[in-house]
Amino acid sequence: MFQFIENQVIRNENSTIPYTWIRSEQPSKSICIMLPGLGYTTQRPLFHYATGICLHNQVDVLHINYNFVKNQQFRELPKEDQEQWMYEDVKAVVEAVLNDAGYEQCILLSKSIGTIPMAMEWTQGTFLQNSVGVWLTPLIKENQVYQALLETELPSLYVIGDEDHHFVEERLTVLEKNPLISAVVIPKADHSLEINHDTSASIEAMKEIMEHVEAFIMKNKIV
Repeated sequence: MFQFIENQVIRNENSTIPYTWIRSEQPSKSICIMLPGLGYTTQRPLFHYATGICLHNQVDVLHINYNFVKNQQFRELPKEDQEQWMYEDVKAVVEAVLNDAGYEQCILLSKSIGTIPMAMEWTQGTFLQNSVGVWLTPLIKENQVYQALLETELPSLYVIGDEDHHFVEERLTVLEKNPLISAVVIPKADHSLEINHDTSASIEAMKEIMEHVEAFIMKNKIV
């Protein structure tokens, strides 16, 4: 059985961040913090199935349900300030929820724009402890995401489609030289990790992705 805690953190007058914390009745040593994309929420398939995998394998889950699209103040900021805003929102929720939770490990799982605050945490290490990371459709064209992965000293899995607009073969080839990085490239998959106009192939791709995610989590989680 699981306990679902839905709440929000008010960081300031312009930023209120909803979250869902899913806890097992049995204490867990690990929690997976999930950072969605702008339009790809934690209710979409990649996060839905990843959540199921975590819970099945005794890993609690924290969905950080930020929504920057509707925030006028956020949209008017320059890019660098937007990225800092995202990171501050993530930190505020993590600090509020995990302050006294007693987890020994944080697993970060992000998609698309969520890989930006993840990359910032990867280099600044505010709340990381015994951590590993799952990067779904990482924004490899963004230098800070690329550098965070390139220089990672933490086990990392990235998954991207070769028809994703952020797919850069040269950069991915370099990343694969880091022995801590596991790479999965899905042929013909777009930024949603779906194969355009082919539902069956998209379902098969989802199955393959989740198999890699589960194997990675099982290999790296604290027992």
